[in-house]
Amino acid sequence: MSLRPRPQPPTGLTLVALVLALCFLAGAAGWYLRTDRPPGRDSVDVGFLYDMIAHHEQAIELSQIELFAGENRDAMQFAEEILRFQSYEIGLMDQMLEAWGHAREEAPTTAMAWMGHATPVAEMPGMASPTELDRLRDAEGTDTDAVFLALMADHHAGGVGMAEAAAAEASDGDVRALAERIARAQRFEIEELVAAAVRGGLDRTPDGVEVSLYDPRTAELTDAGEEHGTSH
Repeated sequence: MSLRPRPQPPTGLTLVALVLALCFLAGAAGWYLRTDRPPGRDSVDVGFLYDMIAHHEQAIELSQIELFAGENRDAMQFAEEILRFQSYEIGLMDQMLEAWGHAREEAPTTAMAWMGHATPVAEMPGMASPTELDRLRDAEGTDTDAVFLALMADHHAGGVGMAEAAAAEASDGDVRALAERIARAQRFEIEELVAAAVRGGLDRTPDGVEVSLYDPRTAELTDAGEEHGTSH
């Protein structure tokens, strides 16, 4: 008979994500009551939602690789939580776009034009490069965990800059609230990801990973990470 692992207590990442999700749901019904003048395709609101969906999709991809090949329990638990909560947020953002008449398949091929820094979607701040994705796929054991934590912390740092820009500039109150919550949660999660690497004795700057948007010693965003136009 195999022994099932004991359920693990929620991490700080889990608790923050749950609180933010519940807060957002409390005001979500307003989307459908204000569709007489929905934000246009060129608006900050729509551009942010399209870009953050693509950003979240890569976070999910990174998490799936970690869950397949990782060994560190903390890193794998973070991957499970990122997979769960960012999938949930993608669903929310999809619903908002649909309510405004914008289909997912109509997403622009260029990101961040709404921020005045048009760039290919794959080059948004914090996005892992093809070389870094291959580095993660080729890693083994705890090296997988180290690469995942470093890539995800940098990924979150890029997301923070985008979310803070949308929180300041979006016209729709629900988009601003969602962006504020994403920025706040991902700042906190960077600290959690770095702390997990420290606890596990993992390399915080593994070879083949360009850590450029935050300081892996302190988990603080660098000046580059706070510049809205900076790419990874």
